[in-house]
Parts: sequence; C-alpha cells; structure tokens
Amino acid sequence: MKKIIISIITLTLSLLIMNPIQSAAYSYGDPGEEKFAEAYKEVKQYVEADDWEQAEQIIETYDKEFNLYFKQTVPYIEQALENQNEELLLKSYRTALRLNVERRLHFAQEQFEDYGQAKLLLAKARGTFDVLQPSFKDDQGEEAVQSIYDSFDQALQSLGNPGLFGIGNQESDQETFDSKIEAINTSLKEAFPVPDQEDSNANLTEENLGLFGGEDGESSPIWKWVSIGLVVLFVLLIVFNRMKNRKEE
Repeated sequence: MKKIIISIITLTLSLLIMNPIQSAAYSYGDPGEEKFAEAYKEVKQYVEADDWEQAEQIIETYDKEFNLYFKQTVPYIEQALENQNEELLLKSYRTALRLNVERRLHFAQEQFEDYGQAKLLLAKARGTFDVLQPSFKDDQGEEAVQSIYDSFDQALQSLGNPGLFGIGNQESDQETFDSKIEAINTSLKEAFPVPDQEDSNANLTEENLGLFGGEDGESSPIWKWVSIGLVVLFVLLIVFNRMKNRKEE
C-alpha cells in the first residue's frame, strides 16, 4: 500500500512539472488580459499627445509579435512612425489586434476538445476585442458590438462543461462554436482590413500561428501528445520495476 501511495504522488508531481505553463495560466492574473492589446491604449494616448518617441518604444517592445504574427501590418507601422502619421499607425495597430483575435480563435477551434485551453483562448480573443470595441462601435454601431459579444457568449456556451468529476457536465457543440467564430472573424475582418491592401489569411500559417511554441497557456497539440507519451512511459516503468521486485522476492 505504501508503495502504491508513493507511486501516485510521484505521478502527480510529474504531471505538474511537465505542464507548468498551463498551471500558471490558470492561477495568476486575468486569463482574458492580452498585454499586446492593452499596449494599444498607451500608444494611442502617446500619439495623441504628440509623444512619438514613447509610442515607438512601446511598439518596439512588441517587435517580436508584430514580425512573427502580424507581419502584414509591419510596413504600415514603420511608415506611420517615420512620417508621424497618427491615423495610419492606429489603424495598422487595430488591424494587428484583429489578426490576434483570429489567431486566438483559430487555436480555440484546434483545441476544442480541451475545454480549459479553448476557454482560455476564447477569453483572450474577447479581451482583445474589448480594446477594439470603441473603434468598432464608432464604425459599426452599438448593435454590431452587441452582436459580437453575443457570438462570444454563445461560443463559450457551446464549449459545454466537463463538470467536476463528471458532475453537472454539459455537452459541447462544435458546429455552433465554429459558426460563431466565423461570424466574429467576418465582422472584424470587414471593419479592420490591412491598410491599402486586399486582405488575406496569410497570417494563418504554421509559422505565424506559433505551432511549435505556445504562449500564455496556449499549448501546441504536438507537445500535448509528447507529454501524454512521457506519462505513459513513466507509468510503464513503475509497473515494470514493481514486477521485477516481485520476481526477486
């Protein structure tokens, strides 16, 4: 009995060690906060105050995100900073935020069966839209804003709920989820196109989506299967050692 208890404790600790990012994502801070999106507010505040140096410093902080995930907007961001074009800069940044919503929702669809991850990604997409909402409202009106939020709410409901130990669980509905995601993306794509350029889905590539490196609790399916494989191997080693000890006795 003592050996069994030790084995269970060891296995539990191994699971926690193998997935520290996901554990942290659910333990600290606002799960829907997107720092890249929140930074837009500061950039807007600085350019409106004609403090372009501070605005550029903030954008440089997120140079990696722009060049990896939102590269379609980079030429316009650079042009706007060089010419101190407030309208172009903010418009380009808002396009990047729209692309970020698409990116988060794409991963939520990919990980639909993983309730925790899909819910987290949906929250981050909604958090990004919260920043876009004032501009979207000015352009599309209050009714359009409410329609987006309704789609987010319905998408969340369609994830279902695994419940606690299966108690109070609710069935998921991926067809509804996908339709609400499509409605959100379609509305935002029309409102925040790439400046002076016909928009495309070029950002939704394996590289730009960060397939091999998740962030903010966003885990790649590949690494998830690697983790499962390691757990299975660990359990098999425990069973093998136990059988070996019994034979020696």
